[in-house]
Amino acid sequence: MFSKSSWRSILLSTAALLTLGITSQSAHADIPDENYQTILSHLLTSVVPPKLDAFHTATNDLAETMDDFCSDPDQSELKDAQTAFHEAMDIWQELQPWRMGPMVANGRDQHIEYWPDKHGTAARQFRKLMFDKPAAYTDPEKLAGASAALQGFPALEEVLFDDKHAEQMVAANEDGIFLCQYGAAIAINLGTLSGELQADWPEFAKAMRNAGPESMDYPTAKFAATDLYRALHEGLLIISSQKLARPLGDNAQGARASRAESELSERSLRNIEHNLIGLFAIYDGKWGDVGQEGTGLAALIDSSLLDRSFRLNWKTVSDAVADLPPSVSELYAQPDGYAALAGIKEQIDFLTTLVENDVGGNTQLGGGFNALDGD
Repeated sequence: MFSKSSWRSILLSTAALLTLGITSQSAHADIPDENYQTILSHLLTSVVPPKLDAFHTATNDLAETMDDFCSDPDQSELKDAQTAFHEAMDIWQELQPWRMGPMVANGRDQHIEYWPDKHGTAARQFRKLMFDKPAAYTDPEKLAGASAALQGFPALEEVLFDDKHAEQMVAANEDGIFLCQYGAAIAINLGTLSGELQADWPEFAKAMRNAGPESMDYPTAKFAATDLYRALHEGLLIISSQKLARPLGDNAQGARASRAESELSERSLRNIEHNLIGLFAIYDGKWGDVGQEGTGLAALIDSSLLDRSFRLNWKTVSDAVADLPPSVSELYAQPDGYAALAGIKEQIDFLTTLVENDVGGNTQLGGGFNALDGD
C-alpha cells in the first residue's frame, strides 16, 4: 500500500503543472465538434458494447448456476453460485459508473443494484417477504414488477451470503426452498435486465454519435460528450461520498463497515477497484483488451506532460485500492484500517479535483455541475 508521503509526492506533480499554467484551455480556440464526435463513436460503439455483452453472459451464467444449485443444493453448488455472483458483479461494477442512456432509463440501474439503501427499505421488505413467502416472487416476470429493493444484486447477495439463509437452502427446508427459488428468479431477472441494456444501447449510441443540428436530443457532439465527462466526474464523487464516506462516518468511533456497499459478500473495496477500471476507460479509451489507449477524453488533452501526469496519478490511486483487502470489515480489522480507508478517500478526492481542473478544463466539458447535488 502507498504511504501518504509517496502518493502525495506523485499527486503533487499535477499541482506543479497547474502552477505552470499548462492545464487550462480557456484561452484556446474551441475544440472542433468532430473531435468530440470521434470520441463518442469510439467509446459508445466500440468500447462499451463488448462489456455489455460480457455482462449479459455473466448474468445468464449466474442464472444457470443458481438453477443448478436449487436442483441439487449442497455446499459445493452454493460456492459455485457465490463465485458466479462475484463474476457478474465485477463486470457490473465496471459498468456502473456509466450512468447515461439505457443504464439509467426507467431506473434500470436501481433494479440491477438498489444501493445505497439509506432507510433500510430492503431489509424491511425482505423480512416481510420471508414471512409471507409469496409465490409471485419466485416468478422472474412478476418479480420484475416488484420493488427495486427486492430485485438485483443486493437482494441476491442477501440470499447467497447470509449464513442462515445458506444453511436453509442447503437443508432444503421450507424457507430454503423459497429462498432458492426467489434467488433463481432474481438471477433470471438480472439476465433480462442486462439483455435489455444490451439491446437498447446501440440506438442510444447512434443518437450520441449523430449529434448535431438535426438531432432532437444532442444539438452538438460537445453537448453529447458532456455525458461522458459527467459520468467520469460523478463516478468519483459517488465513490467518495457514498462508497467511502458512509462506512467512514464522521470519525473512527462512528465508523461502520456495515454501511459499505456489498459488505455482506465482503467485496465493498473490490467494487471500488472495478469502478476505477470502468471510469478510467472513459478517459483512456481502452477497457481491458477492448479499445485503444488515448482514444477517450485523453484525445482532447493537448499536453503530453499533463496526460502522463494524470495517468500516473490515477495508477497510484487504483494501485492503492487494489492493495487493500476486498472488504471494509477486513480493512477495519487491521490496526490502521480506518486511517487507510480515510487516506483512500483523500486520494479519490484529489483525483476528483484533477478531473474537474485538468480534464474538465482541457476538454472544455467541465461545467461545475453534477446530478448528485440537484443542479
